[in-house]
Amino acid sequence: MGGIFSKKEKAPKSAPVSDQDNAILALKTQRDKMKQMVKRKENCLEKERQLAKQLLKDGKKDRALLILKKKRYQENIIDQTLKHLSKIEQMVTDLEFAEVQQRVTEGLRQGNEALKRMNQLFDIDEIDKIMEETKEAAEYQAEISNMLSGQLSNADVSDVEKELEELLAAQVPVDLPEVPDHEMPEKVAEKEKEKPRREKIALEA
Repeated sequence: MGGIFSKKEKAPKSAPVSDQDNAILALKTQRDKMKQMVKRKENCLEKERQLAKQLLKDGKKDRALLILKKKRYQENIIDQTLKHLSKIEQMVTDLEFAEVQQRVTEGLRQGNEALKRMNQLFDIDEIDKIMEETKEAAEYQAEISNMLSGQLSNADVSDVEKELEELLAAQVPVDLPEVPDHEMPEKVAEKEKEKPRREKIALEA
């Protein structure tokens, strides 16, 4: 039931069709029509050639000549159409390439803007300040360490290092083996051996 009354998901909106897209579509449509026309005329040419041969056999030379002239005229039209078709193909290719180039340029522009925004977030002066503070802290720590080392003897330094190792060792938990809550098998066996002896001594007494 829930599926019946649930709202249908909206399909993603398609990108708006530009004038360039319409121009490419119109050129492709014209190209396809011209190809179909050329194909039809080429089929007619072969038929007219066969018809001219038949007319010659029948002795109708004038009719055959007329058919061949018509055939030649159709061939000229096909040649001109193919030339125009080649230009249309080139124009479609140029438009599609220009469209791709435009998209690449737009992508580069957006990338440059994003890079500029990132550079604004990471101020060079602020980074230099952080690096300088880090350097000063390291130098201060080294200075304190050197000063303390000068006030302590070798024995003191050795004791300090030993104490540090003890503190580190204390932080590592040591897993000790668990103590069994029952007697070991060896102890049980010894008790079993002692039992007959005690009973024998009791009888002798």
